[in-house]
Amino acid sequence: MGFFVGLFSGVLSGVLFSILFRLLVNCIKGNFNKIAGPSIYSPLIKNSDALSFLEKDDALSSLELIGRGGCGEVYRTELPGAGRMIAIKRVVQPAADALELGPEENSKLLNKRMRQIRSEINTVGQIRHRNLLPLLAHVTRPDCHYLVYEYMKNGSLHDALKGVENGSRVLEWKTRHNIAVGIASGLEYLHMLHRPRIIHRDLKPANILLDDDLEARIADFGLAKAVPDAKTHVTTSAVAGTVGYIAPEYHQSLKFTDKSDIYSFGVILAVLVIGRHPSDDFFQTTEEMGLVKWLRRMVSSEQPAEAIDPSLRGNGFEEQILLVLKIACFCTADNPTQRPNSKDVRCMLTQIKH
Repeated sequence: MGFFVGLFSGVLSGVLFSILFRLLVNCIKGNFNKIAGPSIYSPLIKNSDALSFLEKDDALSSLELIGRGGCGEVYRTELPGAGRMIAIKRVVQPAADALELGPEENSKLLNKRMRQIRSEINTVGQIRHRNLLPLLAHVTRPDCHYLVYEYMKNGSLHDALKGVENGSRVLEWKTRHNIAVGIASGLEYLHMLHRPRIIHRDLKPANILLDDDLEARIADFGLAKAVPDAKTHVTTSAVAGTVGYIAPEYHQSLKFTDKSDIYSFGVILAVLVIGRHPSDDFFQTTEEMGLVKWLRRMVSSEQPAEAIDPSLRGNGFEEQILLVLKIACFCTADNPTQRPNSKDVRCMLTQIKH
């Protein structure tokens, strides 16, 4: 009898140990089926209970959809009890891959979307600058992740320039210049003042948001990389970013540096001044077949002012505007070593007086 009792106890102990071991492994892998509480990164959210509505299955059903992108949808709502508008990005995560953030960025457990969430948390979840869009909170759900940001009522620079193009908005030169200075200031912080330095890797007008005062906020750090001082560049397995804003050396070598960000910024400067995007059909009709080479020809021509957005001409600022176009040319030099750094760019732009 004692033999059977011992046998039963041994089997039971083995089963319990097996269950506990599997639960522990699942916890470590991040597959443990639980709903994590909100991770708060900003004092603007004083209590995690303010985000408790995101724990409901129909959390977003009554919210206003304001945007849609490759990673998910963006909604707008008021932060309960704060009287402040917030933007909530919903990043859909298939249940089979709904992993918690692992310790290593390159872990095989992390798919593309999880790496992007991790990049957001490790950058704007941890640092603050007036020209960066801060991540306020992160909420994990079984099938998705919510990233909570300050709401920027003036939308993106891309939207603003499209509004100028169709006549629904006005962007005066002083405003455009101030936006350029703001982006440069944000880049200077990322590249030169923060340690480790951070390379954004996807600078473009759609990722520059405008606050209530039309101040620039660099956003969308999903592709951002932190670069230790001991390293000179980031090497990737494939080109990431947006066509027209990607530095040529990145295409050729898959190596990305802060000077690659400067190239993208130079294209943004050009877009601010000429009012055209790299993807515009206009550049397919030019001899150069591209914004950067077209800009170089125009700046060195006898009539460089012809490159300026017609809505900016005749306002008395042509001299300053042409200086900005020259800075755009410096930033988009083919050789990255010939491009200025972000501090130099910010200094050059701030020295241009209205």
